Amino acid sequence: MVAVIKQLLETTAAAEEKARQLAALEEDGQTWETYFAEVQRQRQLWQYVHHLMTGAGWGERKKQQEAASTGRFELLQALTADEWKKAKLCRQVSQRLSGAVRQAADGVLQQALRYSKEFFAMAQDELVRQTVD
Repeated sequence: MVAVIKQLLETTAAAEEKARQLAALEEDGQTWETYFAEVQRQRQLWQYVHHLMTGAGWGERKKQQEAASTGRFELLQALTADEWKKAKLCRQVSQRLSGAVRQAADGVLQQALRYSKEFFAMAQDELVRQTVD
């Protein structure tokens, strides 16, 4: 289960990095603040669970810098995939937890599914916009 928690931490960090890149492309970066607050809360949850299980902290993985030419559509696709992966991992880990930690994991799962759906819709809209232009 520790390996799944590490994957959740890595996926959360990757999603946050992609969202920050996408926010930099947008004129109004404020629309992303709610997402960033949620990602921070999720990261803290999984860091805490990791610490409880191993007694050790989790070091941030090296952030992979996407190419500067990465476009909005590609970032939205990647965010959709990261949130979907996060949901699958939360489902896996939730089955092994109990109590408040399980409820928190279930909440993260639901949020990841919502964000995955939203990012997918945004990617579809962006693809249509690119096709029309």
